[in-house]
Amino acid sequence: MVTGFVAWASGLLAYFLVTAVAWMPTEGLDSKAGPVPTTFAELIQAWNRWDTEWYLIIADSGYEYDSRSTAFFPLYPMTVRALNPVLPGGTFEAGLIIGALACLAALILVHRLATEMIGAEDARRTTIYLLAFPTAFYLVAAYNESLFVALALASLYNMRRGRWWWAAMFAGYASATRMAGVMLGVAFGYEYLRQRGFSPGSVPQWLGGFSRHDVRGWLRGVRVPLRRTFGVLDRNVFAVLLVPTGLAAYMLFCYLTFGNALEFLDAQKAWFRFGFTAPWTVIGDVADLISGSDSAYHPDAIRNIVNLTTALVMLALLVLALVGPWKLGADHAYLVIFAAIIILMPLSNPIHTHYPLSSTWRYALECAVAFMVLARMGRNVHFDRIYTTVMFALQGAMIIVFVQNNFVG
Repeated sequence: MVTGFVAWASGLLAYFLVTAVAWMPTEGLDSKAGPVPTTFAELIQAWNRWDTEWYLIIADSGYEYDSRSTAFFPLYPMTVRALNPVLPGGTFEAGLIIGALACLAALILVHRLATEMIGAEDARRTTIYLLAFPTAFYLVAAYNESLFVALALASLYNMRRGRWWWAAMFAGYASATRMAGVMLGVAFGYEYLRQRGFSPGSVPQWLGGFSRHDVRGWLRGVRVPLRRTFGVLDRNVFAVLLVPTGLAAYMLFCYLTFGNALEFLDAQKAWFRFGFTAPWTVIGDVADLISGSDSAYHPDAIRNIVNLTTALVMLALLVLALVGPWKLGADHAYLVIFAAIIILMPLSNPIHTHYPLSSTWRYALECAVAFMVLARMGRNVHFDRIYTTVMFALQGAMIIVFVQNNFVG
């Protein structure tokens, strides 16, 4: 808990200081972000950017104000609306406070989960490496990112402990925060079975001796390995039904309000996100955009390079979580499954514009197990110094880009 709190407090101080000096590069020039702030209130308004505006609209006016807002899931703006009357400032300030507190919860949870799975020293690095990632400042912005990460980690942590109903409850809240939350159900199912003896290698044992001419005999023969594999399934298996409740409730709201339960999917078209595309096709398309760019320093080219690199590196880290010199063990597989889905979702549902994988390096924050692998690599002091130095420097630059009202994604 102390490690998470110290990292959080240090991050808040760093974000404030970087924001305070973010106008120095524009000295003597017109700034896209407007005039230099002269008060603390004006300074923090520099964080009122991009998706934040949509969350504030929903918190203040609901979804009826603009149906495009249904692309943004409800739990975060609902929380902002509920707590706004008792928090200082207006809706935006409430959003920042909630984001910052959720960030604290996320850092404590990732440290606790990593401590149990890879040890205290590696857990400390996991926490620092997560906060050092170039887009980690979104965890304290008025976005739903930190709330989703905290809820997902709470669910994954309780899965680890075998507290299935708690795990499913947190997953249900996560599915009301972002659609990816419902994918915690896949991790839930795998980990539940693993703790009861399931392993992929047991599948051939079930199938062995199968004959379509002797189904009854096969069923008798497979009964023992099934018992050995699954153990005794108890009522906790039904907890998985709670996982999609947040999404289901949102679908019901969309149906009652707009007459379309999938309104939130239709709203994605306003951001040029629609339809499934094979991940390898998307990777090829992004590579073509990079190679066809007039300059590697063009903002769109940089976004494409960064997001494609992030996706590929994250997938590589997930493989390394299971095999190789930094592998974490079979008990981490459920974390790998969830993280793989998080990365494959934007890879298979790209934005149909000149930067198809936009925000992928923000979604990487949700892949806790990848940062555990990096923490293992960080046992090498040279890797540790290179990672922290480069990542913190990049994040400082990205904060300046963000508060100057330019898109970081």
